[in-house]
Amino acid sequence: MSRVKSTRPRRLDRDAWIEAAFRVLNEKGAALVRIEPLAKKLRVTKGSFYWHFKDRHDLLEQLLDYWAREMTETVLRFAKEFHGDPMQRIFRTVHEIIGRERAKYDLAVRAWAKHDPQPRRVVEHIDNLRLSFLRGLFQDAGFGTEESEIRSRLLYYYVMGEHFTTLAEPMPKRLKKLQRKLEILTAGQ
Repeated sequence: MSRVKSTRPRRLDRDAWIEAAFRVLNEKGAALVRIEPLAKKLRVTKGSFYWHFKDRHDLLEQLLDYWAREMTETVLRFAKEFHGDPMQRIFRTVHEIIGRERAKYDLAVRAWAKHDPQPRRVVEHIDNLRLSFLRGLFQDAGFGTEESEIRSRLLYYYVMGEHFTTLAEPMPKRLKKLQRKLEILTAGQ
């Protein structure tokens, strides 16, 4: 018995739209994150989009919300639930970020923030949140205030750069080198 294909348009979930929008943001920038081209790329009707979002502005807000939540709040929650010593917490936090590619949208969001005040405010807030958390980890590990500030920034810049400079390197190899890199960044305590 042959099955008849449904002629009803398929409807994607909200995350599929967000993922597609992030791909466009990464490749072409925020100005080209548009409903109709996204729908064509996803091979669905625009109605699927409006099921999940009010309009393009809502989608862009949801991109920022997703970035803040999944790329920062998830990591902070994970790190707070880990109950090892401070150096282990630093290692586990960075391993979570790099291993799960939690910085993969940072460059695109930061490029967008250069030209738009709304993402700029979100990026500034997230940067402050992330750096404050890292400073706290270094202070818990016994580093002084100034030393914690410097090391948190070095670690933050390393983590952001790691994603963009080692894309061709297989993840197991990246994670294997991570231990030594963190030993260097946390030496002296």
